[in-house]
Amino acid sequence: MIYLDNNATTPIFPDILKNLSVWGEIFGNPSSIHSLGQRAKNEIQKSKKFLSQIFKCEPEDIIFNSGATEGNNTVIMGLTEAYPDKDEIILSPIEHKSILNPVRFLAKRGYKVKFLRIDENGLVDIEDLKRKITKKTLFVSVIHTNNETGVVQDIRSISSVCKEREVIFFSDIVQGFLKEEIPYKDIDFFTVSGHKFNAPKGIGILKRNKDIDLIPLILGGGQEYGVRSGTENVLFIIAITEAIKIWQKNREHFVAHLNLLKKTFIKELKEKIPDIKIVSENVKTAPHTVNVIFPKVKAQDLILYLNSKNIYVSSGSACSSGSLTPSHVLLAYGYSKEESLRSIRFSFGIINSLEDIQITVNTLKKGIDKLSIFS
Repeated sequence: MIYLDNNATTPIFPDILKNLSVWGEIFGNPSSIHSLGQRAKNEIQKSKKFLSQIFKCEPEDIIFNSGATEGNNTVIMGLTEAYPDKDEIILSPIEHKSILNPVRFLAKRGYKVKFLRIDENGLVDIEDLKRKITKKTLFVSVIHTNNETGVVQDIRSISSVCKEREVIFFSDIVQGFLKEEIPYKDIDFFTVSGHKFNAPKGIGILKRNKDIDLIPLILGGGQEYGVRSGTENVLFIIAITEAIKIWQKNREHFVAHLNLLKKTFIKELKEKIPDIKIVSENVKTAPHTVNVIFPKVKAQDLILYLNSKNIYVSSGSACSSGSLTPSHVLLAYGYSKEESLRSIRFSFGIINSLEDIQITVNTLKKGIDKLSIFS
């Protein structure tokens, strides 16, 4: 098996899997005042203290939840409820759907949505951002690292504009977290998902600016400072913290390995399949992501061919009611529908090897030679 779909999800670290049963013994409810509950509460506090040092914030700025989709919805809906007098939202057209779809929901209810211009490489136009902000702007949302193309935005410049205009800045940092340098202090709200860096699914982090009001999405017992009610998932809070510790300890090695895989993959592809297009090739992209357009074959056919050879990749295009919908990200870049339907995302993980890269490129070449006859 060769797994090259790490932007979708990653395998859990073996050490974390091994320790889940041990951590599971910390089963008390953190809201209980007895010793079992207080032991669980102490684990949460330890995690928040550790994370606050990374994020350069206070422990109470950190909210544990089920993942970035919940976090993104919490920020978007929570801010609109808290500041009803501001009815404009600004965002890039290449946001994750867990941001785009809540904003579309709000647009149907009267909010004015402004999409920022991006260039052919997917970078946000800073001057366009300056033009679009008004006194009615509630927040600006720009994804740090795009999940389909890997393009990394100039977050500092975007944040600087927002601060100057006194507008809230929010960013989904899921794909860049631990792999890129992120100016955490420059972002008012950001979201993280554990399963993108070898922690379990179902656990995430929302970092908030506690000086900015946020009406909770989930009401109940008032856990997580009232921002996210519900009994905390202590087991997975420990797991996500440990995954971050492993990444931090090995970050230089992990990132260098990912960069080597990516560099080798692109070099081999260009040599053996010279008519490909690499999306966002001329700007900074994350070390684990390459989006490739194969002009001779449809992505769906090539993905299924690779699958038959136990190589797993994905496309930004979505299948709905039996027909493919092109990637909104590539359409925003200016690519045609046809080009979008011929693009595949390869996302590398720390478990991958250079041998995986060689096998994948050779298999791609064979698949294209076979499939292009029928395309």
